[in-house]
Formats: sequence, structure tokens, C-alpha cells
Amino acid sequence: MKTISQLFSELYDKVLIHYQNKYEEQVTLQELTANDEHYLDILYTLENPTLTTFAEKATISKPAATRIIHRFMEKGYLTREMSSSDRRTYYLKLNDEIKAYCKRNYELFDEVFDECISVLTKEEQKNLYEMIRKVNQQMDLNRSDPQKN
Repeated sequence: MKTISQLFSELYDKVLIHYQNKYEEQVTLQELTANDEHYLDILYTLENPTLTTFAEKATISKPAATRIIHRFMEKGYLTREMSSSDRRTYYLKLNDEIKAYCKRNYELFDEVFDECISVLTKEEQKNLYEMIRKVNQQMDLNRSDPQKN
């Protein structure tokens, strides 16, 4: 019998392949690296991100975050907008094309995930939701307290 980690690994691979096959059918930004997509996704999910909140969420240093943000600005992916309440604070704003790109990626993943769990009953989906939420919550705790790892 396979272990839960083996089953998870197989499922992860299958979902990833299914997502990538659907993804290839979409219009993509060819110049984006996997890291670029990861960092753009973080910026997309943050509300009014600043350089500091971006660096914290990405778990990278501020100098590394600065290099990434400057590169994204040079490519036209985002702009900096001064806060109206604090002139020392700048918010990072993704351009409309990047926002639409990120939104479509989320919709695409939702579509793939819904297809995967369609085999489950509503009750099983509810149970899966609770299990994933619990594991995800523990992962957040582990991330915030590296001593536990």
C-alpha cells in the first residue's frame, strides 16, 4: 500500500500536468520565469503591497525585493504610487495586463481543481476542505516559527 506522501506526490504531479496542459492553451507572457510568476502572484494577492510587505510575504530580504521590484518596473509590470496619508510610503500597483494574467491563472487553477474533486461527494469535499485548511494552518505556523521545523 502506498503512503499518504506517495499518493499526495502522485496527485500533485497529475494536477500540475493537467494545469500546465490547460495553461499552454492560454495566452502567456513568455518572458516570465517561474520566479517572476511567483513574485507577481504574491503582489497580486497582497492588498496595497509595499516593498516591505512584499519582502515579508516572499520571505526575501529588502535588497532582493528592491531588485525584483525595479526589474518589474523596468518591464512595465508595475508602478509605485505614493500614499496619500504618508508621503514616505509607496504602494506597488500591478498593471492591468498583469492583473488580468494573474486573475486568469487563478481561474484556470480553480477549474482544474474543481475537475479533480468532482469525483467527491459534497460531504467528502467539505471534509477535504477541513483537512487542507488544517494542514495549511500548520504550515503557516511552521513558517512563522522556523524553530519548529
